[in-house]
Parts: sequence; structure tokens; C-alpha cells
Amino acid sequence: MGGNKDRKSGENDAKAGKRDGAKDAKAGKRDGAKDAKAGKRGGAKDAKTGKRDGAKDAKTGKRDGAKASKKDAKAGKKEARSARKRDRAGVDPAALIAEARADAFTDEAPERAFAHFRPLAERVPAAALPVFTGQPLLMRANVRAALDALDPHLPAAVSALREPRLKEVFELPALVMALDFSAARVPVATLSAGDIDRMLAEGAPWRELMLSYLEVASHPLLGLLPRERVAAVRAGAGKLDKARDFVALPGLFAEFSGALAGKHPFPADKLDLLATLGGALVQQVRPGNAVAAVPKRTGESILRDQLAALVADRYDHLQVLAAVALGKRKADELLPALRAAVALGSNGAAEEPEDALEGATAEAPGGAPSEMTNG
Repeated sequence: MGGNKDRKSGENDAKAGKRDGAKDAKAGKRDGAKDAKAGKRGGAKDAKTGKRDGAKDAKTGKRDGAKASKKDAKAGKKEARSARKRDRAGVDPAALIAEARADAFTDEAPERAFAHFRPLAERVPAAALPVFTGQPLLMRANVRAALDALDPHLPAAVSALREPRLKEVFELPALVMALDFSAARVPVATLSAGDIDRMLAEGAPWRELMLSYLEVASHPLLGLLPRERVAAVRAGAGKLDKARDFVALPGLFAEFSGALAGKHPFPADKLDLLATLGGALVQQVRPGNAVAAVPKRTGESILRDQLAALVADRYDHLQVLAAVALGKRKADELLPALRAAVALGSNGAAEEPEDALEGATAEAPGGAPSEMTNG
């Protein structure tokens, strides 16, 4: 009896021990899982913190690097400016001007000037180039007048500017002759024979009057302009020669406007009329009365317009030189506009200039711009 009781008690103790063991095992498993979860969460948090700190450090490093690079670039520019100042310190402006004159390309033979400037012009972006409608020979006269007017003031301009681009300015007359040669290569829309004859007849009386006057003004007793220049215009015959005279005569009045101011009877609008007629005719009349026509803009016309853009850019800088030396208002009074359509009438008043490189573009069939210009 007592043995049975002890056996039962042992079984109960074994059961209780088993139950307690299972309970402890379950609790241990739960605590282990909890610890593992907490460890995983802590590890993820640490990883996230590390990643954030790393990104922050990288951002800081990048910012510091950019700052340092900017600082270095600024220091480099400052050093370059200082170097330029050191290079020019003590250099006589007259010496810089003389050096630029010596380096400049000044050959005004049209074909040679065209060959020299063509590679430079071809680098001018062709997109949105305005169609050139000016008169290169008139522009050349204006350029020469501007260079003569600027010459006494160049040292002041050179002293004030770091990079005066003198060489480019001194090359302007040759560059304009390159433009003249290029413009003559451009095929144009056709004028009828009747239109050509009508335009020649309209300009002929003014051509004769102006030539006769200039022959008197160029007489050695007066000497207002070189006699041989007038004789060169008088020489020659034929439609093409007369058309060129229409351009050359207003050019002479512009080139020698200082000597002729107030001494001739020709109003500015008649000088402009002759130049406009001549500009249209020289692009139409060919030896043997041959006339070429094109339906659209050509490579030759684009090159012409690129050269015209170069001329305009360089003349802009010439005006900058004058403005720096004299002030803008005085510079505007002193320099002719690049495409001023000639000059002084009998009252000495200058004609209002055209805006440089502006002109209407006629549309050919199919929407292509015609090469017929207004001269």
C-alpha cells in the first residue's frame, strides 16, 4: 500500500518535472526568438545608421571637393589675370598697336583676301544667318573712315581693355574685300533684259553728273580727292562697267566725305538710289549678258553671309574701342554705321544709316529664300 503511494507520487513528480521542463524549454525558445528578433532589429538599425552616416560623409566630401575645386578655379583665374597684367605692365600701348598692325592680314586684293578669310568664315555657325543685302564697297569706305577717326584714340582704348583685338580690327578692310569677292560668286534670281535696261537708264544721268563733278573736284588745282580714282571709274564701257560705277561713285563720296562735305549738290537719297541700283545690277549683269538663276539658297550664299557676320562682329569691336576711349555718345557721333548708305548731302547732313546686317529676304518658289537682294 505504501509502495503504491510512493510510486504514484514519483509518477506525479516525473510528470511535473516533464511539464516544467517543457515550459522552461518553451520559455527559453520564446526568449531566444525575442533576443534574435531584437538582435536583427538592432543590426538593421545599426546598418541603416551606418549607411546614413556613410552617405552624409560622402555628401560632405563631395561638397568639400566641389568647394575646393571652385576655389582652385577662382584662384587660377585670378592668377591668369595677374599674369596678363604682369605681361602688359610697362608695355607701351603704341608698341601693342604697332605689333597688331604688323600681324594683321591687310592684302585687299579680293581673291587673296577671300582665300585667307574663307577658313575662318566657314567656322561661323550657319544656323539663323541673316541674308546679306549690303554693299561691300560702301562698307569698306565706312570701315576706312571709322579706322581713320579711331586712330588717334587707340592708345586710350588699349590702355583700358585687357584684350582689345586690334589685329582683327586692322584686318577689316581686307575682310570686307573678301566679302565683296564672295558676294560676286553668289548666283542670283533673274532680272529681265528690260528690267536691267530700265535700271541702267534710271541711274545713268546721276552717274554722269557725279562723274563730271568729281572730275572737277579732283583737278590738281582743287585736289579734293585723287584724280586717278575718278579716272578709274570713268574708264571702261558696257552694262557691267556702268553698274559697277553706280556702286563706286557713292563709295567715293563716302570715302572722301570730309573733303567734299558742303561742296557738292547731290542729295543723300540720290547717292543711295545709285548705290541700290548698282548693287542689284552687278549681281545680275554678266559678261556677254549671261544671267544665272537659282531657286534656293546655295553654299556660296551661306559663305557670303558667314563673311558678312565676321565683318559685323569685328566692326562691333571697333565701336567698342571707340566707346571705351571716348564714351558711347561721342563714339556714335564719330563713327559711321557699317552700312550707312553714303554720306553727306550739300547741307552737310548725314543720311540716316541702315542697321548692320538687316534686310528683307524674298521668298522663292517652295519657300526657299531667293538670292535677289536689295543691294
